[in-house]
Amino acid sequence: MEQFIRDYWYIIQHFLHSDLFSKNQSGFLKGLSTMLQLLQRNGHWTATLENGGQINTIDADFEKAFDKVPHHLLLKKLLSYNLNVNVIQWIK
Repeated sequence: MEQFIRDYWYIIQHFLHSDLFSKNQSGFLKGLSTMLQLLQRNGHWTATLENGGQINTIDADFEKAFDKVPHHLLLKKLLSYNLNVNVIQWIK
């Protein structure tokens, strides 16, 4: 289902046109992946350390995170993003 929603043109186009994706988004968009995110993060860390900076990190694994999202709040948020009501009803 996740792949179908990601590949469903209307939803992606709506989110892109409405500038709803974070510039740090690394999933759900073609050509971007968690591997690319890790490479970018490591490049940033390397530059920071080379310039004498310090890095503190906290990493979390969000596997199966969607199963823990209150779905009624997700649907409410999609509605606030002006996503088509029929699409929201389909997702529901």
